[in-house]
Amino acid sequence: LMSGVMIKLGVYGLLRIGLDLLGGGPPWWGAVLIGLGALSAVVGVLYALMENDLKRLLAYSSVENIGLVFIGLGAGFLFLGLDATAAALVAFAAALYHALNHAAFKSLLFLGAGSVLHATRTRDMNRLGGLIRGLPWTAAFFLVGALAIAGLPPLNGFVSEWLLFQSLLPGIESRAPMVAPLMTLAVSVLALTAGLAAAGFVKAFGITFLAIPRSPAAECAHEAPVSMRVGMGILAVACAVFGLAAVVVMPALAAALAGSARLPVPVPGFGSGVSLSMPSGFARMSPTLVALGLILITGAAWLVVRLFASRWPVRVSATWGCGRVVQTPRMEYTSTAFAEPLRRVFAELYRPTQDLSIDFHPESRYFVQSIEYRSEIVPWFERYLYAPLVTRVRRWSIWVRALQSGSAHAYLTYLVIALLGLLTLLIVRPG
Repeated sequence: LMSGVMIKLGVYGLLRIGLDLLGGGPPWWGAVLIGLGALSAVVGVLYALMENDLKRLLAYSSVENIGLVFIGLGAGFLFLGLDATAAALVAFAAALYHALNHAAFKSLLFLGAGSVLHATRTRDMNRLGGLIRGLPWTAAFFLVGALAIAGLPPLNGFVSEWLLFQSLLPGIESRAPMVAPLMTLAVSVLALTAGLAAAGFVKAFGITFLAIPRSPAAECAHEAPVSMRVGMGILAVACAVFGLAAVVVMPALAAALAGSARLPVPVPGFGSGVSLSMPSGFARMSPTLVALGLILITGAAWLVVRLFASRWPVRVSATWGCGRVVQTPRMEYTSTAFAEPLRRVFAELYRPTQDLSIDFHPESRYFVQSIEYRSEIVPWFERYLYAPLVTRVRRWSIWVRALQSGSAHAYLTYLVIALLGLLTLLIVRPG
């Protein structure tokens, strides 16, 4: 409910106030929203990549996806301020479509994380692994959600991100000052976040469900009850349906916006049959044909392997382990190790702190008894933006609470002061 519904209330409120009450606005309103959305998307996905807690990773991913929604909303307000009403309607509808799709695949992923927590009593991905054996249904459903949020065809995340890309492209050809560079930057942010999101959910699925269990709890994990699997199954089907039925969903979303703040009332066509297209005819794509193509290619590859692999005998042997005879969980990639290359690439943002402690044998420094390594990243936004803001709000709250003393005399004094202030204002400005 938090990720799928409540964080969308800000989107709803922004549309209600911006379109219905204010009737749009100047183009710079949209530029501000695009900038804030781009910042939210990049910061959210970068922090998600560093997380070892499965649910915190999904929460940071919600920050990223709401940033993508706000990029679409910003493009809509920008186009509306430039009187490009058809392009504005497409951008608004694409943003709402991504919000709808995010409600489906992120809810699925959170239910999958809940199933993992139910089975293992931990959310630390460094202590998971190998859960696909004990939780095959949960692993399959989580994989569907991961593919959808990574923007892979033919699921709903791919379609809504494609629509967001296409809704931004008309702005690149705009002759208005600074619009083309801003839209180019927004497209670049979409591409960057899409790639980093794919890496993040390769980590989330691979480290959690594949390889060898890294703890007794993961080794003894059991599948979730049927009631939990049914909920995940419904959302997995929704991810597929929203991807394949985009031709039906997009006109409905556009119709909900049509007529507000100069948006065109005759809803433009978004394709016919199984093809989804931009009203301007700039681009066309068919999620259904993409899905059929993937099924045919996968089936053909499986058939070729079945036909030709039978000519050679199957040889079963242990996985090569760098010369070691026995494979242990200590040889696997952990969540921290998987993210280490990206931590180095974005070191200027993360500013990681490292602490290495080595305990040697008392009689010889050539024999190491233990090695302890600690690394943390600096939470810039929490430390320098949110923490000071929360501190100030608490101080103001204490001051405001002092006004609510419970005394009727104090409340009457407030009313008299307010009345005198209003009378003074009327005397100064009689008109």
